Amino acid sequence: MRIFISAILLWVAVLLTSPVAQARDLVVYGEPTLEKALRAVGTLWQARSGTRVNVFVAPTGLSYAQIDRGARCDVIFALAGTATDDAARNKIIHADTLRPILRNGLALVGTEASSDASSGDLARLIAGKRLAIADPERDVAGTRAVDLLRKVGVTVDDSNKSVAVAESSAGVVSFLSTNKAQLGIVYATDAAADFKLTVALPTTGQPPIEYIVAKARDPALDTAPFVKFLTSPEAKAAFKSAGLAAIDE
Repeated sequence: MRIFISAILLWVAVLLTSPVAQARDLVVYGEPTLEKALRAVGTLWQARSGTRVNVFVAPTGLSYAQIDRGARCDVIFALAGTATDDAARNKIIHADTLRPILRNGLALVGTEASSDASSGDLARLIAGKRLAIADPERDVAGTRAVDLLRKVGVTVDDSNKSVAVAESSAGVVSFLSTNKAQLGIVYATDAAADFKLTVALPTTGQPPIEYIVAKARDPALDTAPFVKFLTSPEAKAAFKSAGLAAIDE
């Protein structure tokens, strides 16, 4: 509930401040796990163009809902999938500008190093430890985590006290920092934090976690130069540093 309330308050702020935002400022929406990357790219773009980039983050569905209600947005980075397909069909975004841009992954992270890290054996790595995952009803990272755990014989339900469920991938990181769990399954972008254990998890049998970029319904300025900049070496380096892989055109 807390993440939902925070997101609502955030978008109320967007609605209230959008008339104040100058046309020379770019307003960008994105998934929460992309925040570090988007702010880094925004800083690079401002240095090059003089245009400030205002980044607001919320789950993809909520972002589209706010654009549909008239909230100011120029460019959106959203999860590929049904919500984005619907947004294109309903002209919340310009379908002709939509293109895949980034790919994320999952990682097992922990507060302690492990001699089994090189094996990548998930069952062995989590045995005897408390594991945190994101809420599978709200976060793709949680949905994928449940699937991976099921494959190694671990069921996620109220009876399994060895698995804690956080609100989001960022919430999993918080669980580890407050010692509520020893291990966590998070997006690769959230695994970029300082952990003693980081193991990339396989995506075999699962579709990749991909994000698109698109021009929102009523941009206040020309978005083409910024979108073109996203394919520059500087922008790609910033995405890579944040744990993302660029999807080349």
